[in-house]
Formats: sequence, C-alpha cells, structure tokens
Amino acid sequence: MARRRMTIKRLDPWSVLKFGAFASVVLYAVFLLVAGVVWFIIDRLQLVDQACEIALDIGFTSCGVNAGNLFQVLALLGAMWVIVQTAILVFLAFLHNLIADLTGGLVIGVIDDGASDGGQLRNAVPITASSPPAGRGLGGGPGRPRGGGAPGQRRPRGGTWWAGSA
Repeated sequence: MARRRMTIKRLDPWSVLKFGAFASVVLYAVFLLVAGVVWFIIDRLQLVDQACEIALDIGFTSCGVNAGNLFQVLALLGAMWVIVQTAILVFLAFLHNLIADLTGGLVIGVIDDGASDGGQLRNAVPITASSPPAGRGLGGGPGRPRGGGAPGQRRPRGGTWWAGSA
C-alpha cells in the first residue's frame, strides 16, 4: 500500500457545470418518481378523501386536491431548482478556485493498494489531480511552464505538461 497526497488546486467550471446539471436532472427525475409513488399510495388509501370529510365536518365549504395541478407545480419548482442548484455549484467552483489560489488547494490523502493493476502499472508515473488534461494548461505563455511543470523544466513540444514528461 502506498500513501499519496494529492492536491486539488483547480476545479474546471465547465466540467462542474456539466456534472452538476446532469446530477441535478437525475435527482429531479428521481424526485418526480418518488412523488408519483407517494401520491399513488395516498390516493389508493383515500387519505385525501378522509381529510376532506373531516374538513367538511368542521365547517369548510369545499375540499379537494387536483393531482394534475399538484404535479405541474412540483415539475415547475423542480425545474427551477435544477437551474438554481447548477448555478450555485458553478459559483462554488469559482469560489474554490479563488480560495485555492490563496491557500494552495485542498490536500487529500489517498491510499493505493495496487491490487487492481495486476502489477502492470508498477513503473508508471502517477497523474495527480493537479495535472491538467491533454490540451488544457493552467496558464503561462510560450516558453513558460503550464500546469504541473516544475520551475526550471522546459515545456515539451506538445504544449501540455504530463506527469513524467521531460
């Protein structure tokens, strides 16, 4: 088992937007499904009718719940929640990037048990969370290091820094 420390220095707002939107839509669909099942159970047990009978006995003049209107309101509120939640996640990604610039990032301890690689990746150079993906650097210009480059290293001709590049 090898213990490693990884630092999350930057969250890509575009990937946070895509992941957040997809996760919010999936949770929205699950919410609507659960609401439908709960409404089906309430309707089969005739709980609304029993509550309306009690309300009419107390003195109310009318009582009832329209399931179509209820689900329209739930769908509208859920769609607005998806938009608001995705915007909040992207804002938090920008906020994390600003704070990580000041503090150096979020350090995470990772344990690599090495059992899943079958011994084939023992000599491979690990790619850390601070290494940028192919084609995307974290700044710099021509002749200046981008991303995971250490001071004094020359940038490879491909234009991006990969872990282990010379």
